[in-house]
Amino acid sequence: MCIRDRYQRRVRGVEMVMKALALALIVLVSLVYGEIPRACSTSDTDKFPFCNPNLDLDSRLKDLISRISDADKPKLLTARSSPNNNIPSLGVPEYDWGANCVHGVQSRCGTRCPTSFPNPNALGATWNMSLVYDMGQVIGIELRALWLEGAGENRPDNLPHVGLDCWSPNININRDPRWGRNVEVATEDPYIGGLYGSAYTRGLQEGKLDKRFLQAVVTLKHWAAYSLENYGNVTRHNFNAIVNAYDLANTYFPAFKTSVIDGNAKGIMCSYNALNGIPTCASQFLNTTLRGDWKFDGYVTSDSGAVADIYTQHKYVPDAERAAAVALKGGTDINSGGVYESALLKSLADGYVSESDINLALYRTFKLRFQLGLFDPIDDQPYWHVPPTAVNTPESQALNLLATRQSMVLLKNDKNTLPFPKGKKVAVVGPHFNATGVLLGNYLGQVCPKSPGDTSCMTSMLEAISAANANGVVIGAEGCSVTGSSTNGFAEAIALAKAADYVILALGLDGAVESEGKDRYS
Repeated sequence: MCIRDRYQRRVRGVEMVMKALALALIVLVSLVYGEIPRACSTSDTDKFPFCNPNLDLDSRLKDLISRISDADKPKLLTARSSPNNNIPSLGVPEYDWGANCVHGVQSRCGTRCPTSFPNPNALGATWNMSLVYDMGQVIGIELRALWLEGAGENRPDNLPHVGLDCWSPNININRDPRWGRNVEVATEDPYIGGLYGSAYTRGLQEGKLDKRFLQAVVTLKHWAAYSLENYGNVTRHNFNAIVNAYDLANTYFPAFKTSVIDGNAKGIMCSYNALNGIPTCASQFLNTTLRGDWKFDGYVTSDSGAVADIYTQHKYVPDAERAAAVALKGGTDINSGGVYESALLKSLADGYVSESDINLALYRTFKLRFQLGLFDPIDDQPYWHVPPTAVNTPESQALNLLATRQSMVLLKNDKNTLPFPKGKKVAVVGPHFNATGVLLGNYLGQVCPKSPGDTSCMTSMLEAISAANANGVVIGAEGCSVTGSSTNGFAEAIALAKAADYVILALGLDGAVESEGKDRYS
């Protein structure tokens, strides 16, 4: 064998080794980051007409739906059913409906942790809708990056990776201070709520990288007249809101209307409660007002368990089969819960729903997946190539700081007390004097990379004031807890306050007093 032949064999051997190493690296990356499966990506599946990007969207959708078996349909209309809602024979990958992005992507960390913006009740105090739009832009691009890395929802039940639809914003009306979810809502005013919802929607959905596709999908919540968790013997699951036509039009619908018409919102979440005797996820308002009068062309999901509430709590129908039917025909495309998966086919067999009812929900939901670019070639799609470094950038942190500063409200500054001079003795007193995680609110993405619940990378109020007070002294005491009636800490707190030049009170509620599912009583 000549030297040249031996050289070529060695080259081929090296090439084979390099290819094997490359394949191993790809597999390793997939295992570590949860590589997102793609539609129309194999020679066996890309021949289907629905994979042809040159066809019009309507034709592609109808072709795809015509090929889906009845057995596969319920899981495609069920939120958080990933990874079990794929169809290998058609090359249709799983998809997870159900991310939350109330003030940042509520996911675990990827290479970086998602940016956590101020809570909406603080954002409402900024009166700055361009800032809300910019926040939506950041959340949308971070969602794309974290989705590509396979980051899961930041929940203890270890749900699969996030999808590209955000169950946000909450644009209900914040008028009763006892409501447990006031922290999620920007305003008590329907007009401002509409501006907020529209700005958030446009920021999240209208990305800058590729105008052909949606950056992400907004899901406005909670439709409608929802502002009670549990009070007395009534809970959000069995509450029947009695609202006249004037109050619906003047108070409860405007924020949704503006967000749909001006913001072009592509998603709505129906709520747990009933409205004038009809569970909202079964109400024809979804079809008449939302899709009819406002020309909404997106999808509707139930809140988690709300379809089951139709028969278990509201007693509107006697069983799951008929609950699935009234929800689907009422306009609820996605069921967050188990009713569609367990009862929809029986409902079809018993004649409560038709094949066309089910296919219409599939059409609406798959349409969004196509509009996200999930069924088109990815080589020229920037959203398929968003790097992990797009998360928690210096620019997003600067925007976060701006939002935080603009959210602060100075009620008065007698005798020009502020700003405090440096070098003095400052006492920080109150239940949140050294708090970290509780200051971030709810619907929270992972903040520190160590573990989902870790907040050790955060700076507390006591630590921040100590760092800012150069050549001074900063002391702190809890004084009292958020709950309970103990006065044991009063003496220490009072003594520190008397010995200080300045006193900063770190007061406020936390989730022990009010939260989702829990209204406060005073």
